[in-house]
Amino acid sequence: MNKKVVCIIVLLLHADILQIFAQTSSLNKFPDGCTPSEIGRKVAQRYLSEPFRNFDGIKTPPSEVVYPEVCAWYGALKFARASKDKKLLRQLEERFFPLLGSQKELMQKPDHVDHSVFGSVPLQLYMQTGNECFYHIGMDFADRQWQMPAKTKNAELYQNYLSKGLSWQTRFWIDDMFMITTVQSQAYLASKDEKYINRAAYEMTLYLDSIQQPNGLFYHAGNAPFYWCRGNGLMAVGMTDLLKYLPQNNAYRERIFNQYRKMMSTLKQYQNAEGLWSQLVDHSDSWTETSGSAMFTYAMIVGVKRGWLDAGTYAPVARKAWLRLLTYINAQGDISDVCQGTNVGNTQQYYLDRKRVTGDLHGQAPILWCAAALLE
Repeated sequence: MNKKVVCIIVLLLHADILQIFAQTSSLNKFPDGCTPSEIGRKVAQRYLSEPFRNFDGIKTPPSEVVYPEVCAWYGALKFARASKDKKLLRQLEERFFPLLGSQKELMQKPDHVDHSVFGSVPLQLYMQTGNECFYHIGMDFADRQWQMPAKTKNAELYQNYLSKGLSWQTRFWIDDMFMITTVQSQAYLASKDEKYINRAAYEMTLYLDSIQQPNGLFYHAGNAPFYWCRGNGLMAVGMTDLLKYLPQNNAYRERIFNQYRKMMSTLKQYQNAEGLWSQLVDHSDSWTETSGSAMFTYAMIVGVKRGWLDAGTYAPVARKAWLRLLTYINAQGDISDVCQGTNVGNTQQYYLDRKRVTGDLHGQAPILWCAAALLE
């Protein structure tokens, strides 16, 4: 190959690199007051400003650490790592200590899929602090997600799942693919044992077969054929984080990657005029829901920054969504228009009638995930 041809190739490659940088830079530069550092710090401190919460916020004391609390705690830890904020990390670590003593009754038990995700917090604390106490607590949650409970009325069903390589906590509800994949992927990162990420990835493929539709979106469950925003958001995050951690040669990676991209393509089409997504994603006349919107934004931020999604197409979508989400955050650091906790429903109206809550940790959490992803 002569020198002239080599120079042309080098120039073309350089031009491509500059174009990609220009496109992704839209996720690197934000106006004052809108930067991920400022927003992440504000929302993290808001989270720390209150004791453990119940599903209804802070009005009643909880009987356990509920999973929205776990999601926000885990998000604040991710933000602390991405922002290199040692003071914040220490505050988040100190929040755990009462669960080992004065508030030990609030410690979750790995007896349900929504409870088992708690293990992601001590595992993340272990990886940031090196305290092996956190490691053993978190790994116990991950291990017991694949171990038959000692006492159960559903032994036959659970054994059937386990015999197929699935968690006994399998429900084929959309929420599961955040709950299961998060604790299992964190166990993989903490232990370096691929069995944890492999079984989470295999579980994901069964959910893809079960509730993902040809357009890439997901039903809430097999008997709930509705594209609920936050449920789809949890699935989007579950796929995104699996792809972040799965080895390139993993047998399930390509399948998950293709279905992730299909979902992102459809979500791009359903972004509403203000830049977010509706409570029922395919119903543009339904109200804007912020927790699911923030989760979609997170999935796209990671996809663009990792080169999984075309930056020219998706970076503007993610940027518009991030900036619009910030208009829903009040001076105290609470985000509004968060769908309340939602079980499987059997009508569209059920989803449309869900309360819109301000400061619900279902919504605070993905804002922190986004802030961390923008900084990484």
